[in-house]
Amino acid sequence: MPEPTEQQDGPKTARKTSTPASEATPPPAPQPVAAPDTDAARYEPYPGQRFFHGGRYSPIIAAAGARLTHEGHNPPGKTLGPDWTTAHRDAWTSFQKTLRPKESGDVSGIPDEIAWDALKVPRVTPVPRQEA
Repeated sequence: MPEPTEQQDGPKTARKTSTPASEATPPPAPQPVAAPDTDAARYEPYPGQRFFHGGRYSPIIAAAGARLTHEGHNPPGKTLGPDWTTAHRDAWTSFQKTLRPKESGDVSGIPDEIAWDALKVPRVTPVPRQEA
């Protein structure tokens, strides 16, 4: 076997040369991708007025009911579950009246976008993926 310093017959190959550590630059480390900490990620978007009607069953309604109860707008003796009921409408009416004390706006019991955003219903549906 020939010595590494001797010339070999055949194609020549490049040898690695060592560079001083001060000249070598390491590749940049990948940055972690943090989940967006925005209202869109934390709170449920307004589903629209047509969403709120008798017979509607949704975890969004249950989450809104829990927030209304937390804010003190649940009618006594009523449970605000995932089914839209008159108890939900009454709770929303109470909440809307606190937002609009002189009833100078919508206090129908069907949430509008302003009341929905003010209640800050926590997100229960998946956050849509954003494509790069």
